[in-house]
Amino acid sequence: MGGVTMADPEARATARQHTARLLKMLRGYGPASESEPATSTTEPDPTVVAEAAPTYARLLEVAPDRPLPAARPSSSPPPAAPRAPPPPPRPVAADPVIPTVGEVLHHQPGALGQLLAQHARLAQSSQIFHAYLPPHLRDHAILVRMDQDGWEVQTDSAGWATRLRYALPSIRQGLSQHLDIPLPKPRIRIVPDARPPTPPRRPPLTLTERNARLLKTAAQDLGDTRLSAALRRLAEHSQPHQAP
Repeated sequence: MGGVTMADPEARATARQHTARLLKMLRGYGPASESEPATSTTEPDPTVVAEAAPTYARLLEVAPDRPLPAARPSSSPPPAAPRAPPPPPRPVAADPVIPTVGEVLHHQPGALGQLLAQHARLAQSSQIFHAYLPPHLRDHAILVRMDQDGWEVQTDSAGWATRLRYALPSIRQGLSQHLDIPLPKPRIRIVPDARPPTPPRRPPLTLTERNARLLKTAAQDLGDTRLSAALRRLAEHSQPHQAP
């Protein structure tokens, strides 16, 4: 009985060592230096064996400072390198603006420039004048001058001059307000049209009765029936009331 009692604590200690090793392997702890198996046959103290420190050491788990990137599958291509931005487009040189003949003449100095400027002012005043004028008078009125020192209008006949004498005073106030100048009384000049007169229309040719009789007589004496019939048809268009 005494031998059996002493062997039980030793068997328990051996079982605890094997259990500790199994737990170490299951939990992933690092291996520790194994102590030599006890050769003593003396019975250990059960309290000391129960409270003995484990013979394994736990590895310290150090958390990484930053998470590791996930592993990419070998089949996926590597990320493409960023492309350089395209160069800015070159500015296209604008075509040189070629001034027109009118622009060149309007910027001429001296007497020519003054004359052209005066003509431009007169053309602008003429547009304003014809805008206020009744439509039936616009083709028979030419503005010669219109400023605070004089207002002169030219027409082509006495009949149109009479119509302008009645029309111009009625538009005088409106023109003065538009131009912002006081307009004097209008002066009308009659200048006949310089265009050649239209030639008179030539009266249409008519066939007199006498000539119609001559055609009928000639048709009777002709042997050609077709020509004779044509002369008879022509003789039918005579004018009975006209003398030869």
